[in-house]
Amino acid sequence: MGLLYDNYQTTYNPTTTNNNKLNINAISGTLVKTYKDSFIVRFEKGSPMEHFYLDDIRPRKIIKKCTYTETDVTEEYEVYRDMYYILQDIVVLQVMLMSDNNYLVEAIDKDKFDKMFELESGIANLDGGKE
Repeated sequence: MGLLYDNYQTTYNPTTTNNNKLNINAISGTLVKTYKDSFIVRFEKGSPMEHFYLDDIRPRKIIKKCTYTETDVTEEYEVYRDMYYILQDIVVLQVMLMSDNNYLVEAIDKDKFDKMFELESGIANLDGGKE
């Protein structure tokens, strides 16, 4: 069948008792902070944070949440489930699904992430010009 059932064995003999053997290879680990400016957040599956943090195209974090009457015309909002959000682009580095449908996510602000690699590419260009 599948990989999960490859290690499942059941033997039945009327003269002996049933011997059931179940081996499951489970992965467990630790979420470790990888960058100085990164942050780790926890949120529930189905929450607005899941909608924004785990967006396939443009992951974002929530800066401010308010209702329509609390909005300010000078700021740009995104509407989700009748609430207004001010958002900031992020880069999601790691995601761990925990028990009770909770996520543990390591992320970093996109501008800080891009700045780190601009500095590295600038150093590489300086070294590449020398012979």
